[in-house]
Amino acid sequence: MKSYVTPEEHARIHRRRRRQLLGLGMALFMLIGVFTVLGLGFGLVAQLFDDTQDRLEYEKKLEGLVLFDPLPFEGIENIDDLTLREAAVWGCVYAIQETDGGFDSYERDPETERLMLPAVDVDAYLAKVVGPSFQLAHRSFEMEDMTVEYDETSQCYLIPVTGSVGYYRASVTELFKKEGKLHVTVGYIPLANEQSMITTQSDVPTKYMDYIFERISGSWYLTGLTESETKPAASSEAQSSSVIMMDEQALQEAILAGADLDASSDSTQGEAASEEAASSETPESAAASDSDSAA
Repeated sequence: MKSYVTPEEHARIHRRRRRQLLGLGMALFMLIGVFTVLGLGFGLVAQLFDDTQDRLEYEKKLEGLVLFDPLPFEGIENIDDLTLREAAVWGCVYAIQETDGGFDSYERDPETERLMLPAVDVDAYLAKVVGPSFQLAHRSFEMEDMTVEYDETSQCYLIPVTGSVGYYRASVTELFKKEGKLHVTVGYIPLANEQSMITTQSDVPTKYMDYIFERISGSWYLTGLTESETKPAASSEAQSSSVIMMDEQALQEAILAGADLDASSDSTQGEAASEEAASSETPESAAASDSDSAA
């Protein structure tokens, strides 16, 4: 028996199918939206906890100081004057070198070809680190193997043509706040230096220091330097692990064994000497010895 679908029933079936397809499409779009929102949420959370950009920024700020390995201090006014000058000038030089164009726009001394670094550039670099209120009195200064002259007329530092200077490069490993201050933990990676015979290419820090920043007028500025709680992997640990520890009895036995070995070595040497003397005796001396014995 054949069944017939009326036009009304046929239209109703089509409407139901359209509603089903529409609902499926809406569900699919909702599912895509949920995953998109979750992805954006996870991305925002990851950005909140990712301090890579901040660490790179502090590496650039502290590059000049880390170069010359300053001693710990509390209060920027207590930092060593020579170290501060070296850090301000050479930190500024390295910062310019890393920019597009480098020193192309800077003048050079016509007689010595030394780079002319304006004092205002040094002030600007230093202000980012210690704050604009600190004023550096510009003047020439002596380094270990060179003199950095300050020309009052042009108000420029005359930078000698040289290779790399300094002892370390910075690697910021951690940022954390303690007692309202920002601690920037910096790993010190030795630079290749012919004078100090350092030729390592390793990126492993040999020590860590905490540079302490305080918030002043909405910005963080350097106010101190202290030893870090982070410690490098001591090479002495590897050396000590290769040392065999012996108890007292084993130590005494080793000493006695060494003494017996020395004694047997001495006796062996004595016997060898006697044999050598006997073998070196001539027939005439043997005959003389026999005649002496007969007499």
